[in-house]
Amino acid sequence: MRFLALIFVIIVIAFIVGFMMLNLDHKVDIDIFGKKIMDVPVAMLSLYSFIAGMLFVFIFALADGIVLRSNLHRLNREHRALRKELDALRNLPFEEGK
Repeated sequence: MRFLALIFVIIVIAFIVGFMMLNLDHKVDIDIFGKKIMDVPVAMLSLYSFIAGMLFVFIFALADGIVLRSNLHRLNREHRALRKELDALRNLPFEEGK
């Protein structure tokens, strides 16, 4: 599965690089929160957009990983407690019924 993910990432990066190479000479004007920036290359704009997207995904993946780890630790504690209780029940003396 990791191999397929790696191939997918390589293909996406190849498309991004290809897009950037095709748009090296095109320039655009952008307006960010009221500040105008003139003559920004499309290649640079796409690179910054890609990096910003990667950072947002990383932040959400990191938060999700923290939640999963906390759930795993909680379940491991519960598992140890149940295992200890089961071992205690197994070690009870056997009583014969009358």
